[in-house]
Amino acid sequence: MLKELRYELLRGLAYREIRHQHMGKYTVWLPLLITLGVLAFYLVLPVKPVFLGANGAIASALTLVSTLPGFYFAGLAAVATFGSQEMDREMPDPAPKIKILTRGQLVESKLTKRQFLSYLFSYLVLISFVLCVALMALDACEGTIHFISAIVVKWVYGWWILEVAKVVVLFVFSMGFGSLLISTLQGVFFLTEKVHQP
Repeated sequence: MLKELRYELLRGLAYREIRHQHMGKYTVWLPLLITLGVLAFYLVLPVKPVFLGANGAIASALTLVSTLPGFYFAGLAAVATFGSQEMDREMPDPAPKIKILTRGQLVESKLTKRQFLSYLFSYLVLISFVLCVALMALDACEGTIHFISAIVVKWVYGWWILEVAKVVVLFVFSMGFGSLLISTLQGVFFLTEKVHQP
């Protein structure tokens, strides 16, 4: 039962389990490249941006991200109900594959365009929702973060510890936003062009 429950609740992440020779560049390498670019840009800035507060980067990002889950969910609904036989044909070889739980067993299945886009938009819904909640949590904990920072900065190497912590948090969020950006662009490409091709 726990296996089925875990399968159902985390199925929004199934997009990352799709097996295809090109999936790695969309799920790992391009988001990582964006993340490294963001980190390099942050490290060379002479004056570091403010992250917390009403005018901070987190508040600005939250304004954008809070609107995204609804748009992605509408995209998922459109893909799932779009009336076209072409959408239900298996994708051309080498077709992307995924393991689907059938009668308690994971069975590998080749994907149709509709299935692929459903997994893609499910992933976008989930990742945008998680980013939104994480940004809200950071914003809500602004006072606590300042309180802890004031204590840590008094330690030996405290300033260095805080900078490393900032870089780690920036890395995690940049990977999330990088994945969101690349997956969104891939979704736009599929909806604009790929769904109309045989």
